[in-house]
Amino acid sequence: MSLEESTTLNAGRLKVLFVDDEENVLRSLKRLFLDEPYDLFTALSGSEALELLREHTLAVIVSDQRMPEMSGSEFLSQAREVQPDAVRIVLTGYADVNAAINAINQGGAYRYITKPWNDTDLILMIRDAAETYRLKQENKYLTELTRKQNEELKIWNTQLESMVQEQTLDIQNKNKELETLNGQLQKNFRKSIEAFSNLLEMRDKSMSSHAKNVAALSRQVAVAMKLNDEEINHILVAALLHDIGKIGVPDSVLLKHPEELNDAEFSEYKRHAVRGQVAVESIEGFHDIGLLIRHHHEHVDGTGFPESLKRNAIPVGSRIIGMVDIVDRIANISMAAADNFEKALKYLEFYLDTRYDRQVFQYLAPILRKKIEELSRQGDVKIEEIEMQPSRLVPGMVLTRDVRSGTGLLILAHGVVLQPKVIEALQKYYRMDPPKTGVFVKKMTAGQQT
Repeated sequence: MSLEESTTLNAGRLKVLFVDDEENVLRSLKRLFLDEPYDLFTALSGSEALELLREHTLAVIVSDQRMPEMSGSEFLSQAREVQPDAVRIVLTGYADVNAAINAINQGGAYRYITKPWNDTDLILMIRDAAETYRLKQENKYLTELTRKQNEELKIWNTQLESMVQEQTLDIQNKNKELETLNGQLQKNFRKSIEAFSNLLEMRDKSMSSHAKNVAALSRQVAVAMKLNDEEINHILVAALLHDIGKIGVPDSVLLKHPEELNDAEFSEYKRHAVRGQVAVESIEGFHDIGLLIRHHHEHVDGTGFPESLKRNAIPVGSRIIGMVDIVDRIANISMAAADNFEKALKYLEFYLDTRYDRQVFQYLAPILRKKIEELSRQGDVKIEEIEMQPSRLVPGMVLTRDVRSGTGLLILAHGVVLQPKVIEALQKYYRMDPPKTGVFVKKMTAGQQT
């Protein structure tokens, strides 16, 4: 049923057909329903009524049972085929009740009413039949409307799903872009910290790549201790900058071993830990990093500086950096060697529970022992050092000496395995700030490749 037909139904103008072979009966019926809200049609025979059914959509059909040529039950049976939704009623005499029942069974008649009829009963029956038709049509309309809406909803869902997939893909692509940018920012940040750390070491060339060594080993210990990512990152950055406060220490103090300093000089030297914290405190997100720098010279027995903290009162990152700091100062006096790391390991063991934390040592010691084994194996291989110009470097070569620019800036530490991008960067530095020498690399013999 169309929307227009539904509107007509709601307006109440339904069509009712009366079929009887007697004109006076039809006139009586029309007069009886004159005030009812229906459009009335009449027919004197079944064949005439069938013609009307082909031209009009009828709500109710009322047919006399006893008619010449075509009985009421026969007519209603054919009417059912033409308009199956019309409600069919049989008018019959008392003698034809069985025929009326047959019309209900075979012709699908809704009800029957006997002649002579009671006007009120007939009106109520027609009203009930019209309402039945109206409800049936409304149900068909709503069912069809629901079907169409479900189809539209299905289409919308398909389109929505497609839109969601497109937006999800777009968001994923943007997230990847953001991850790439964030990764680049982190990489640039790390490079900036490393560059600044290299500038600090220009004041003390005897400790080349010290900050990088301390940072790398401190990170290994932090990972072994299963600290969280944020703690590991803070320890890494603090290790790179742990000596930043030495910028303010006079050369006369800085170039001496701490044990050679007098009281006044040692007091000046101790200030570098606090100065280091102050130097980074103003950088957003560096508060915890500043605390690690401040306390990396504390001892677990309270004899350290600047605050004489004890044991767990010292941040774990400071305890790690403090231990690794002395390891690198002992082990990398010249080139890294197994004997030097053995000395560093014994030094730590001697001062456990006084200067250094045994809990941290149990994670650092296996790393150092593994390093000693590696260096011991390398000691069995003859190493030939070769000086080469940057243009002749090839991937896989290993640096035997630190590479510094002409003005003294540390570019690469010894032990680095050269890769294509590293070689390209070295060549660039040699053009910008050329050193006096070439690049020293080692060539392995005894069956090992360069």
